[in-house]
Amino acid sequence: MTHPPSDRSPQQLRSQFEEAHLTSIEGWEEIAQTFCYREIPAQEHWIKAGDFCIEMCIILEGLLRVYYVDQSGNEVNQHFYQEGEVFAPISAIISNEPCQYYIQVLEPAKLMLADYNELHKVASNNPGWLKLEIKMLQEVFVKNAKHEAQLLMGNAEQRFRWFRKEYPELLERLPQYHVASFLGITPVSLSRLRKKLDASSTT
Repeated sequence: MTHPPSDRSPQQLRSQFEEAHLTSIEGWEEIAQTFCYREIPAQEHWIKAGDFCIEMCIILEGLLRVYYVDQSGNEVNQHFYQEGEVFAPISAIISNEPCQYYIQVLEPAKLMLADYNELHKVASNNPGWLKLEIKMLQEVFVKNAKHEAQLLMGNAEQRFRWFRKEYPELLERLPQYHVASFLGITPVSLSRLRKKLDASSTT
């Protein structure tokens, strides 16, 4: 379901922005008009590979996963995004090409969506928003870079320790097979690692 911004959603959005990024946004009313409010049930997709997407997504509530399908037909988790976070398929938007990955809702989601180019145009004369936009995109880049570094440089135990430190809340919210896919290991290996580290923490 997609709706125009409700009285509650833009204010909730603004509050989350200002709290998360320790800033205040001037001219919010004009910016808010570029957003629409959408609810997506669990297990449905916001974006599928092959879709053209021009939207920036701000998660008010819920949990999303970004994943690819490899040549063998396996789903490979690239990252997870939860309430308070921002996501946009920037490479697809800038290149004006179809998205190469899927974005699926894992928990019922309440989203604020805006045409990225329209939002940028409306906010181009708003220094506060532009500064915040750059910061949000940097956070997405850093998040992906950290994951890639762990896959390239860390062994299975190091990757799991990193995930447990960075995203402790996701260990409780995600099925084990989703975490294993994200870490590039099998669910059996992840189960062994969890048991090993749980045992060592109690001794």
